[in-house]
Amino acid sequence: MIQIENVTKTYTKGNNIVKALNDINISVEKGEFVVVKGSSGCGKTTLLLTVGGLLHPQEGKIFIDNQDLYELSTENMAKFRAANIGFVFQQYHLIPYLSIIENIKIPSLAHESEVPDERALELIESLGLKERMHHTPSELSAGEKQRTALARALLYNPLIILADEITGNLDHKNASIVLNKLIEFSKSGGTVLLVTHDEKAFAYADRIIEMENLKLQA
Repeated sequence: MIQIENVTKTYTKGNNIVKALNDINISVEKGEFVVVKGSSGCGKTTLLLTVGGLLHPQEGKIFIDNQDLYELSTENMAKFRAANIGFVFQQYHLIPYLSIIENIKIPSLAHESEVPDERALELIESLGLKERMHHTPSELSAGEKQRTALARALLYNPLIILADEITGNLDHKNASIVLNKLIEFSKSGGTVLLVTHDEKAFAYADRIIEMENLKLQA
């Protein structure tokens, strides 16, 4: 489902070239839940953004469901991302003046067809947000915000969920709710790539890969 081949990402800082990813190779199968662990600054977030089509690598190729991601035009890349990839970030990225159900339905703006209300309500129910669905993000706990962000990512049943440190701000109970929902997604055939240094997530993974010095250690 995800194939990363010899991916290198660099940045220019003044007269210096800073390497953020160094010849990364990884394959993630359909339905697999993979955790990439590593300390802050090791390149985990850069890896996730590159896999998600948000950060173009200088070298290498990324295939999602056999599609060479960076051969797509900007417009087709956006359509492919909207149809196939769900993102969940540590900082939630909820729109503050929208209700929870409105935030969850935001991906419908990038799709040609609007998702039925029943799908949003199903996610709200399954993630324990029913009593909060008409509240705004400022009225939610950290766990409720992260569950809302996860529901938004799952709205269109993507092929892949890419998640960045999503349990870092959560207590054990909320982390378990979020991680169990990702397990449910993977058991239904979805693919999960989670980057984190949070040990709570490790027990949920089918496979753990360590990232160190901008490279993956099998």
